[in-house]
Amino acid sequence: MDPTPLRRLRLLALLAAPLAACGGGAEPDQAAIPGASAFAAAGAGVPGLSARARAAADSLSYQVPHDVTATSPVTLASLQRDFDEFSWQSFVALNWPAAGIGVPDTTVVIGQNGDAPAVWETYKEPYEVFLPDGSKPPAWGAPRDIPAACRTIGAAAGTPVLNMTQKAPPQVLNAMGQPFRTGPLVDQDSTYVRFGIYMNRDSYDYLVNNTLYNQPGQAAFAGPLAFPSGSTQNDTVGGIVIKSAWRVMTARDTQGRFHTARVLVYTPASTAPRVPESCALQTVGLVGLHVAHKTQSSPQWVWSTFEQVDNVQVPAGSGLRASFNNPACTTCTPNAPPTGPWNPNVKTPPTQVVREIPIDSATQALNAKWQGRLRAVNPASPWQYYELVSTQWPTNAKGSPTGNPAPQFLANVTLETYVQGKVPNVSSSCIMCHNNATTTASRPSDFSYMLELAQAVRSTPPTGGQR
Repeated sequence: MDPTPLRRLRLLALLAAPLAACGGGAEPDQAAIPGASAFAAAGAGVPGLSARARAAADSLSYQVPHDVTATSPVTLASLQRDFDEFSWQSFVALNWPAAGIGVPDTTVVIGQNGDAPAVWETYKEPYEVFLPDGSKPPAWGAPRDIPAACRTIGAAAGTPVLNMTQKAPPQVLNAMGQPFRTGPLVDQDSTYVRFGIYMNRDSYDYLVNNTLYNQPGQAAFAGPLAFPSGSTQNDTVGGIVIKSAWRVMTARDTQGRFHTARVLVYTPASTAPRVPESCALQTVGLVGLHVAHKTQSSPQWVWSTFEQVDNVQVPAGSGLRASFNNPACTTCTPNAPPTGPWNPNVKTPPTQVVREIPIDSATQALNAKWQGRLRAVNPASPWQYYELVSTQWPTNAKGSPTGNPAPQFLANVTLETYVQGKVPNVSSSCIMCHNNATTTASRPSDFSYMLELAQAVRSTPPTGGQR
């Protein structure tokens, strides 16, 4: 960021104006959330809560915030705090127990009854939208299909499927260039981490209504392509895209410290290297979560990234183990991808992961506050074991295509393991990377690589499975 005082003040003034219109002036602990007051009354009426849990519930909301609320006086530090508050508000709302597809269960509080499928897990996945034959996707409420190989093991229709062993599908990785073709992540049990991508209703509707789900539709689109923005004034959520990282749970894990799910771990067949198709129903634990949210004040999107707290280190003497770091391995090369060829069906030496940019003290304090709220609802809540790494946001949204992001670099150790650091154009920066995203017609795609998954229209789908 430009250190010149005059430049800095100008950036703050530019950003504060639209944020103030979103309801600024609230104290950080009282940050405005659309529907928060209504939820407070509902939270007070939820049965089975102690007085302490009810007090904590009044600070938690199932409604996703539509935009950031700026607090006064406006400084770079205060704005970072406001965006981090926005991230935590979003994390709580998106991980609220689901009552239906994209719908929160308003009769309970997050974590009240322990673990439960989260709202975002019911969102659409790219494979449901960008179909192999380029046809129109199923309706928003249609159940998920599953690969044929998974049906043979008796899996129920609609069971979640994890088939990605990198954070983006192969078509997108190939388009992103060599710096980002970095390889899979392997946990301390020598098992590949699995990844998922999800989009909310606003994103899905925009793609379907504009026929952006296939290559002819993208070629015909007049543009410019712009996902809907979250707005407090207009009462719109805006486009949200989520990336998740999961590891397979074993008897060695303390599963109560993870949000878990029963999913189909699916590996499609491959010829280079030769990998047989496989599918297994397994319990996985959430280890990483990216949330990208386009808002009126942040057309470059707000980028929030969370991790499970045991990813790279655990409290001394706790008896716990880190998911991706072995402190006893003094000869392990940190943050080195596994040697190819990559085969997720084969046990592979673990990745020795270290965090290259520490979580700063202000974010740690904010994490402790929100973790305390979640723990007060239920001491056994798994959500207390997640932490915000940071939030990247545009400090000058109208001044340049990338908006001069802060912080300059942002990495999740499970999603950008091998591109952590502070090297421009090489190290992970959500906004700078996604600014390069295009459609299949080579036009800017509003910071979303998903559109590169679009296929040509075919009368007969290609062979090899639906995923």
